[in-house]
Order: sequence, then C-alpha cells, then structure tokens
Amino acid sequence: MIEIWPPITAFVTALLLGWVMRRAAIIDRPNQRSNHDKPTPRGGGLGILAGFFIALALFPEQPPASAAMLAGLALCGGIAGAAGLLDDLFTLSETLKFIVLVALSLALAAMAGPVTHLGIALPWSIGLLGSALWVFTTANAVNFMDGSDGLIAACLVPACLVLALAGGGDVAPASLALAAALAGFAVWNAPLIRARGTLFAGDAGALGAAVLFAGLALRWAATGPDGTVWLAALLILPLLGDVLLTMAARAKAGRRLFVPHRAHAYQLLIRLGMSHRRVALVWAGLSLACGTLALVGAAGPAGLKFGVFLIGVAGFTVFHRSVRKRAAAAGEDITQ
Repeated sequence: MIEIWPPITAFVTALLLGWVMRRAAIIDRPNQRSNHDKPTPRGGGLGILAGFFIALALFPEQPPASAAMLAGLALCGGIAGAAGLLDDLFTLSETLKFIVLVALSLALAAMAGPVTHLGIALPWSIGLLGSALWVFTTANAVNFMDGSDGLIAACLVPACLVLALAGGGDVAPASLALAAALAGFAVWNAPLIRARGTLFAGDAGALGAAVLFAGLALRWAATGPDGTVWLAALLILPLLGDVLLTMAARAKAGRRLFVPHRAHAYQLLIRLGMSHRRVALVWAGLSLACGTLALVGAAGPAGLKFGVFLIGVAGFTVFHRSVRKRAAAAGEDITQ
C-alpha cells in the first residue's frame, strides 16, 4: 500500500517553492526562438526536486537494495538539477554539460538497471550503454521540449501515474511522489486560469525531473516482465517522438541538428496560432492515450507490449506528420 502523506507533501512543497521562485530574481528573457514575449521567472524546477526529495525522506523504511537505488536516483536527479540551475544562472559550456550528463546517465543506468534482456540476453556492458543512452536521450528530450506552458507536466504527470500503477515495488511510491511534485509546479506553470503560465521550470527542473523519471522508468524496465522496456519508452513517446521525428526531418532537409530551432510540432502549432493551453491539452491527451496503451500492454505477454508500442509510434507519427503538413500549407518553415 502506498503512503498518502509523501505525495501530498511533495505537492505542497513544490507549490510553495514555486510561489517563492516567482518572486526571485531568476528571469528567463525571451530570444528569437522563445515561445514567450515577456520576461518570466524561472527556477520552478527547484520545487519539483525539493518536493520529491522530502517525499523520499517520508517513505517507510525500504529494503536495503531499494533504499540504495532510491538514494542513487535522488543524487543523480539532484546533480542534474544543480547543473541546470548553474546553467540558468551563468550559462555553462556545452562540453561541461555533456560530460556531466553522460556521467550521470552511466551512473543511473548502473544503479536503476541496466536492461540486459531485449528479446535476447544482452551482455551487461551493452545493457549499460543502452540504458545510459535512454537516460541521456530522455533528459535532453524533456529539456528541448520545455518551451510551452504546462507541456512538461502534461506529459510527465500521466507518465508517472502509470508508473505508479504498473511499476510496483520501489517504483510505485517514488513515481507518485514525482507526479505530485510536478502537479504542484504546474499550478504556476500551466495556463489553467490565466492564458499563460507565470513560472518556468528552467534547466534545473527540466533536467532534474527528466533524470528522475528516466531512472524510475528504467527501474521498471529492468525489473519488470520481458518487454516492459517498450512500455517505458511508450510512456514518454509524445516528448521523445516530437524530438526524434523533428531531428529526422531537419537532417533530411540538410539542417544542422544541434542548433536552436522552432521546428518541433508543439512549436509549429503555437506559430499557427494555437494557445499554450490547447497545446498542453493536446499533449496531455496524447500522454494519456500512450499511458492507456502501456497499461494494456502491462497486463499481457511480451508480444503485446511490443505491439502496443508499435501502435503508439504509428499513431504519433501520423499526428506529427499532419502537424507539419498543416504548418507547411500555411507557409511556415517547418525545418527551422
């Protein structure tokens, strides 16, 4: 049975720290690729991390292996958040951020995984590299997509709730705590009452929350039945899919891949005049659909798990292409 007080505490902590950060002097000033036109406070991700950490401290005593994994997860998430905060404040070099994230990805892959069975048994070293790539890719994808009010919470809250339902063991309570912390932050970030949010997560929140989610999903994939790895990827498909499909389209068009751009599907929809609220609702719907597929797959054999993953990929690909076609028809540059 999952204790109710840790997630409640996570929500309240993120909510209160969000209120504090709205009054702090860490400001995100718009640039040529921003989706906002007014200086906006950032650093709300500190509330997400603090809420999650306090919730962990309130958990009932865990078995030694679970306690060690959760402590390692918290440490990696904290370091990622600290690196993100320093980048928010001082703009770190890309090389330094890359090295830190690679090191964190390898460490978390070893602690929460690695996944060593993907239809066939994999050598531990291959499983470690693949699992680290999952953490690295997820962290970057969430960071890339953190550009529209409420978007990250709209994707990660449903994903974490599914993990809480299906993950079991040490994954379930931690996932629920992370969902609660994200929801507390979303009170300020999501365009619920106002047309725009009033607080951004910043790199501290995007990287920190992404690493925490990636670690929990990896733990589920590594300890769950065969094929669970496909469900872990399915949970975050609306974020990963937009990043990967957009990069593929830019590569096909001869664009440089690792430069700032406004070609993600959510950015194209905003450029077409869709409000941030509607974009967040669209991605929340996509995330709920993927979560539902994951729950269906979790109840069946490995073949069903892979099947629902393919259904999710096919459905999101159709959606992504339709957005790009609509933007191209409206005269938008869909690769820049």
